Parts: sequence; structure tokens; C-alpha cells
Amino acid sequence: MAISVQVGDIQSVINRLTAIPVGLEKYVINNMAQVAYDEAERGADKHTKTGTLRQALYNRAIPDGRAIGHDRNRAPYAAFVLLGTRPHKILPKRKKALRWASGGKFFFAKSVNHPGYRGDNYLLRAATEAVRQFDRIVRTGMAKQ
Repeated sequence: MAISVQVGDIQSVINRLTAIPVGLEKYVINNMAQVAYDEAERGADKHTKTGTLRQALYNRAIPDGRAIGHDRNRAPYAAFVLLGTRPHKILPKRKKALRWASGGKFFFAKSVNHPGYRGDNYLLRAATEAVRQFDRIVRTGMAKQ
């Protein structure tokens, strides 16, 4: 049994592909970036008491695309939230002891053994969600052309 594929008028296919507006690329990039940003906001919301991690999230233009990430000056700990940490010892930087409040009382220690943190890479999940929605975004963009 032979299988054959026949393309009718190849020139009409080429003409149709070249007629797709350049704006479609920008539409797809912007919409995928927005999907990733929205998902990243939801992920950052799970790890905040003050809102700084979410506020440090950005969606900015770069040459030929967009970038989603965290402003390291605003939330320098974002990498630890995303990637986690190994167990480590925490020592005071400027004082003789560490101090923290819990249950209305203050506690002091010369050092603390931090158990480590597994990490929650919500930025990777956000990018994966944007890629998952790629086909829908392209179809929507082409329907608008």
C-alpha cells in the first residue's frame, strides 16, 4: 500500500504564509508573557507576608521579546524562594545575637540552624503554562487578522 501526499498550488500556500502580519508575532509574545506574568503573580502570592516578592515581579520589554522575573534589588531573596536552600547556620551580621518575635515575646540566640527550604519554582511553572497556551494564543491572534 502506497501513501502519497500531494500539495496543490504551493505558491498559494507560500503567499498565504507570507501574508501573515508581522504583528501576529508581537501579539503572541505579548500574550504569552502576560500568561506567564499572571501565573508568576499567583505563585509569588503564596510566599509573602509583606507583598514585596509580588511587587518585585516584572514583565518588561527586551529586544525581540519580553522578560518576566524579579527585581533583585527589591527582593534579593527571590532566588532562595524559587530554588530553595540547603540546611545552613544563621549567624548575626552586626550584633552579638539574633532576635525575633513570636507569640508576643522576643527570643535571642547566638546562632540558628536553618533546616533548609525545598524551593517553589513558580516562575518555571508560569513559563510552562505560557507554552501550554501557545496554540490557543496563536489561533486567537490569527482569527483577529
